[in-house]
Amino acid sequence: MRKFSPLVTVLAALSLGSFANALSATQTIEKEKTVITDDGSTQIIRTTADTVVPGETIVYTLNFVNDDGQAADNLVLTMPVPEQVTFVEGSADRPGTVVVYSADSGQSFATRQATMVMTQAGEVRAAGADDITHVRWTIPGPVAAGETGQLSFAAKLK
Repeated sequence: MRKFSPLVTVLAALSLGSFANALSATQTIEKEKTVITDDGSTQIIRTTADTVVPGETIVYTLNFVNDDGQAADNLVLTMPVPEQVTFVEGSADRPGTVVVYSADSGQSFATRQATMVMTQAGEVRAAGADDITHVRWTIPGPVAAGETGQLSFAAKLK
């Protein structure tokens, strides 16, 4: 069982490709829980991830707002994947964004299929979900002044 603090666990790196001066972002960390509804079906809900046990799915969400007076183009947001979790494949996909991944602590980024790691034997292999260290989204834009958005990825606690 682990306790999570959104401010300590994940920090988002933000950059803008245009002349925008201000972007605000907050992060939430939630865990997914399966519940049985009144009609007997199952539904996945999200609750605060104060305490998480191995195997549970955690969703890291970055809520952002362009609080500048003008539109922003090529908005780039990067979130690290904490060491205590394994990235869930496909969970970072978002229509209208370009998503790339890092398996070397954010030193380089590539599409998921092209993300590689070097083994201890010096061989290069495709990165597995447990190798992903960062997720980066580029929103080509424009992101209008005052516009809000949300980016997220899921991971399982090791």
